[in-house]
Amino acid sequence: MALMASLVITFCVSLAASALLTPAVRWLALCWGVVDAPDGLRKRHPREVPLWGGIAIYLATVLGLSAARRGGFGGGYEFEEISAALIAMAGFVCFIGLIDDDIRLRPRVKLLLQTCAVLPLVLAGFRVYSVALFGNTFDLGWAGVPLTVLWLLGCINAINLLDGMDGLASVVGLAASLTLGVIADYTGNRHVTAAAVVLAGALAGFLIHNRPPARIFLGDSGSMVIGVILGILGIQSTLKTSTTLSITAPLVVMTFPMFDTFLAVVRRRLTGRPFDAADRQHIHHRLLDRGMGPWVVLGTIGALCMATGIAAFAATVARSDLLAWATALTLVILVVRLRWFGYYEWRLATAAARRAWARLRRGWGLLGPRRTRPMRRQLARLPARKVWTSLVERVQAWNVTQMRLALSHEGQLRWRRAWDASHGEAEERGWAVAVSVSCREGWTCEIRAAGSGHGAPEFVSPAGLLRVLHAFASHFADHREQVMELAGEEIGGVLPAWNEKEDQCRAA
Repeated sequence: MALMASLVITFCVSLAASALLTPAVRWLALCWGVVDAPDGLRKRHPREVPLWGGIAIYLATVLGLSAARRGGFGGGYEFEEISAALIAMAGFVCFIGLIDDDIRLRPRVKLLLQTCAVLPLVLAGFRVYSVALFGNTFDLGWAGVPLTVLWLLGCINAINLLDGMDGLASVVGLAASLTLGVIADYTGNRHVTAAAVVLAGALAGFLIHNRPPARIFLGDSGSMVIGVILGILGIQSTLKTSTTLSITAPLVVMTFPMFDTFLAVVRRRLTGRPFDAADRQHIHHRLLDRGMGPWVVLGTIGALCMATGIAAFAATVARSDLLAWATALTLVILVVRLRWFGYYEWRLATAAARRAWARLRRGWGLLGPRRTRPMRRQLARLPARKVWTSLVERVQAWNVTQMRLALSHEGQLRWRRAWDASHGEAEERGWAVAVSVSCREGWTCEIRAAGSGHGAPEFVSPAGLLRVLHAFASHFADHREQVMELAGEEIGGVLPAWNEKEDQCRAA
């Protein structure tokens, strides 16, 4: 009972400290001009919002740890050790974040500084020596040093990348800290429970000012503080002995922050963008784009994090790692299948795998250059109108709004067929592609397609569109009579350019 009272007092102290310190930090950030300005693209808040919320989180954490030390946790070596580690490591990353909020550090420099922040304590012995997984224990030896560093850096950057919406990082951190605190209490690591309650209180107090619409942002200083503390709590919460970590619980608790980070890396790697390039493809952006309101998005992501946390706790009680991993995997698959998040990256990855497999087969001599032959054989059995209908249906997967089929002889346009999805509405084309195939006796078949650039699908493969257009152009080049049938009448004149008035597409 005394322990519970001490935890409640600790939580209230952290909450009050955070709630009272945040307005002062907000005023300080405004005075220094450290604000996040809207850009109309990814940053859509209506006005400049001050940063440096991490200062309030860090100071509230320090005060909360002091309150816990004066309560039922003082004098214990384990609590003193974790308190010192949290204050030192969180203070270092908070300082890095303050600089980054002000002058925007380069990603490599920031990663190097983050490593410098966590490495000394890891080398001093604050690391994982062995892990328990599926009933087996694996000794890591010195491999525990880089693995512990990677875990801490992963947690720091996972929360940092997720912090793109009012209150989101605070909600995720609150859910994770409470879950890790409950797990730590069950496993007998009550010093970790106290530290988790301190972080939960600090986040709850900050959330008063950070909820939508936010009056202050965490900034990198805040998101990195939350990440590093969660990383430390994850390591300490499920220690079976002084050196052996049950790795399932912390990994499952951090499922969605880590999943979001992993997909960001995959997405930027496969699209050729730098790792630090901002985009609107994170989980909260995807949910907002589906029409969910900010509070609904917060509730949805918070519920997902709580679900993985409950699964981690249930697995700890039942001593079944399989239960936790199966639940986490089911939730991830559900999110992808519902196309809430991850579907775009799945399509990117599968397309990249297909291209790699095609290159490999071509290198083995198993794949010829004409991949469109099977499609052309199918088209050869169809009448002209069905071929045209099939073309129209296929290109709509790429949001094509206008298309023209033209058959010319020695540069003179003879027959033409057009299709317009905009039904004559004035709409500026965002892109256009053209494929032409020459055949015997000076005949050329050309298909041109254009799209508005609005409402692009989740996955667009320009190479796939070009293959489809080439297949149909080759077919019509071999079956000129079908173009004549579709056009209905012969046209004379030079093949016009795409932007000439006489070439405006007509509805078929």
